Amino acid sequence: MNHLFNTHINKRQITMQNKLRFIWVIPILLLTISGSAKVLQLDFMVANMTKAGMNHMILGVGIIELLCVIAFLVPKTRTIGFLLCTAYCGGIIAAEWAAGQVPIPGIAVTALLWIGMFFEKKAFFEIG
Repeated sequence: MNHLFNTHINKRQITMQNKLRFIWVIPILLLTISGSAKVLQLDFMVANMTKAGMNHMILGVGIIELLCVIAFLVPKTRTIGFLLCTAYCGGIIAAEWAAGQVPIPGIAVTALLWIGMFFEKKAFFEIG
């Protein structure tokens, strides 16, 4: 009987891990919306990029952001896409800091990417 109880707990833990692995959907959606707003040069994004002193690169930055997202969404390139997205988020953090803003959005997106990837590919985090 005890064996059956342990099996039930293990299935519950596996199910929870499967749900948690999709935490990365949130930052990927945010990066997709942000990149699309840059490519479409929506007014609020142009204003934000101008405030950061990067209005001359809005289209290029948007294209790079969307390419990082596409690389992440393709299963065979998910690992390199993850690294590209986290590097891009590092740029967000640096740009926010340089503009005198608190880099909480960049940190939050990066943290969610890392948490989601931890539950998706635990082997990525193994040492050795």
